[in-house]
Amino acid sequence: MWRLLLLFQLLLSSTSANGQIQPRIVGGTTTTLSSVGGFMVNLRYDGTFYCGGSLVSSRHVVTAAHCVSGRSAGRITVQGGVSKLSQTGVVRGVAKYFVPNGYSSSSLNWDVAVIRLQSALTGSGISTISLCQVQWKAGDYMRVSGWGTTRYGNSSPSNQLRTVRIKLIRKKQCQKAYQNQDTLTSSSFCASSGGKDSCSGDSGGGAIFNNQLCGIVSWGLGCAKKGYPGVYTSVNRVRSFIVGAMKK
Repeated sequence: MWRLLLLFQLLLSSTSANGQIQPRIVGGTTTTLSSVGGFMVNLRYDGTFYCGGSLVSSRHVVTAAHCVSGRSAGRITVQGGVSKLSQTGVVRGVAKYFVPNGYSSSSLNWDVAVIRLQSALTGSGISTISLCQVQWKAGDYMRVSGWGTTRYGNSSPSNQLRTVRIKLIRKKQCQKAYQNQDTLTSSSFCASSGGKDSCSGDSGGGAIFNNQLCGIVSWGLGCAKKGYPGVYTSVNRVRSFIVGAMKK
């Protein structure tokens, strides 16, 4: 039910619960890394792009647990400093990744992971972002960016970085929308902005509020599908895990 890039799902024979629940940028606009923040990185498996992430220190990336769980750390690389996937940028290998004990691949509870890079990811246009230290409420907007597909069912990522503003909604409203599909967990929040959403390949990317990393793209039914908001992991809820993993 996660929003992994469809092509990557085919390559690794990774399937969702109902074949529909995915994440990427739909209804957004093209942008550049300098416009949205040099903290944005992309994850590659055997060289193929499949997820996003946020650089929170020169050696650590925060992403979604479903982007790394069960994968070989040695086959994952992280690329930073690019607006286009076709650019060279700066690439670093993964030394290790950490997934919380509370992570569930079925409910996507605690869908967060911390990647420790083999060496510092630094260079032109590359920066880090702070973990969320602010409170937000329904009606507020966050910004999500990524290279994911631009419509549901499309297996090709967007070469150019794209961005969209998403409106946070009440959890009760979100749970009602998903009552016959999935159950929301305590570590998640929802956002919906009428035809705008994250999608396949955007998984693991950050939801930014007040220039802080406050959410992680997790899952949703389809992409920008009417009546089904996008679901995000709350950084405020999983902060203790992130901070602890960065010290290991």
